[in-house]
Amino acid sequence: MTPRDPARHRPWTVPVAGAALSALGLGLALTTAYAVPPASVTPLPRVAPAAAPVAAPTCAPWQTRQAVPVGVTLTPRVFPTDEPAARASTARPSVTSSATTSATSPATAQAPVPVPRPTGSTTPAKPPKVRVVCRNAPPTPFAHPAWKPETVVGGSRLAESGVVVDRPASVPAPPEVYDVSYVVADLDTGEVLAAKSPHAWLRPASTLKTLTALTLMPRLDPRRVVVAGQDAQDAAGSRVGILAGNRYPVSSLFDAMLMFSANDAVYALADAAGGYAATVELMNVTAREVGAHDTLTVDPSGLDDGAQRSSAYDLALIGRDAMRLPAFRATITKRDSVFPGGKDKHGKVWPAFHVYNINELLRHYPGAVGIKPGRTDRAQHTFIGAATRGGRTLVVAQMGSITGSWKPTAALLDWGFANADRVTPVGRLVEPGEAAAPAAAPELPVLPSDGATGTGVGSGTLPGTWAGTGTPAPVAAPASETTASDRTRSLVVLAAAGVVVTIGVVLLAFARRRRRTA
Repeated sequence: MTPRDPARHRPWTVPVAGAALSALGLGLALTTAYAVPPASVTPLPRVAPAAAPVAAPTCAPWQTRQAVPVGVTLTPRVFPTDEPAARASTARPSVTSSATTSATSPATAQAPVPVPRPTGSTTPAKPPKVRVVCRNAPPTPFAHPAWKPETVVGGSRLAESGVVVDRPASVPAPPEVYDVSYVVADLDTGEVLAAKSPHAWLRPASTLKTLTALTLMPRLDPRRVVVAGQDAQDAAGSRVGILAGNRYPVSSLFDAMLMFSANDAVYALADAAGGYAATVELMNVTAREVGAHDTLTVDPSGLDDGAQRSSAYDLALIGRDAMRLPAFRATITKRDSVFPGGKDKHGKVWPAFHVYNINELLRHYPGAVGIKPGRTDRAQHTFIGAATRGGRTLVVAQMGSITGSWKPTAALLDWGFANADRVTPVGRLVEPGEAAAPAAAPELPVLPSDGATGTGVGSGTLPGTWAGTGTPAPVAAPASETTASDRTRSLVVLAAAGVVVTIGVVLLAFARRRRRTA
């Protein structure tokens, strides 16, 4: 056995390494102590797990997906104030659901009553099962150039977006409705009492048939008989049942077009007026003549075709001018009319039948005198309505609603009749030949942006929104904004590191001192 050399000592790194490992264990213990509360501390309430994901259906482009909990009852949607969110202040505290609609019937979701759990129970509630449905969504307006406000048809106030009204404090605001755009105006004076985004470009659906009538009624003799073509029989959308090769009076075709919104009647009238293309051109000329410069006709029936568009202001303007035609005014107030039958290509004879008026305002609102409803998938619900009360006649044009109820129109009319003499008009419906197209505002130079969509000047979108949607863009939190848990974790890590370094230095000094004294 080799005797121990007194001059040879153990390396000082060994105790230092052992001390470092001990300090690391101490640091981990401190970190664990901060991270896990003692058993005596009341634990935080447990959060119920999220509901299991549900396979989403494939929705049409004009719809959005919406989750509906089990037990929710879908009822027809009429006003935004009927939404559960608007009634949350009067409801019992509970988890409420969003309003939903099916693809065919817009509806409001009534939240189910929550099932109470035993007092003191810490077991989370079982997540409710949900189903996902497709909900009809309001249409997005077409993009259009910015206009000089002083050149906007009807007045500079009508260039504004959102609700436009000039009322004293004693006058209530116009009722909330689902419409993307609307106009409430006096049919005789043309004064616009209130509006919402009146010049927004939207699809008109069958309200465009009002322009078709305004264009063709002065040109076609109502006693004339028209032989229907195959294009009329093959019309898409709503039809009255025209049979190619049969003869129909022009007056009956106008009845079917305006009362029943029959597209096949439109194409038969267009053929009588010189053809489809000629009728489209005549309608665009008529729109410019009356001052409806937001309107572009592509299909005289109003079906969603290309960039076909109009605005609530234009529809009110067109409706006002059409109401000056006695034949038009008489037709739109009929409750039903007899439409001639015919013989089909197989030789079967079809008898004459009744055509009814689909305008529900006529049946439900006292004093209603028209005018024309419309609906397509992309336009959703559009409407031109008119009513007389106390010697005053009001016209209401609505676009982009997700409800086909007559009640929002009635609410706007009620507000107009009650406050017509108490508000200051925000614009007016121009007379034919009076107004030129609005002038485009000068474009601002595009400045360098920070890379976010829609933040540059002149980009065409609102700052802080995603391009073309109006949806608020996500905003990143500043780097200096950290949570309390993040700061606590950082302090614990720094403290543990400090303990490790301090113990390591002390042990190193102690090892060197022993080496010098050995």
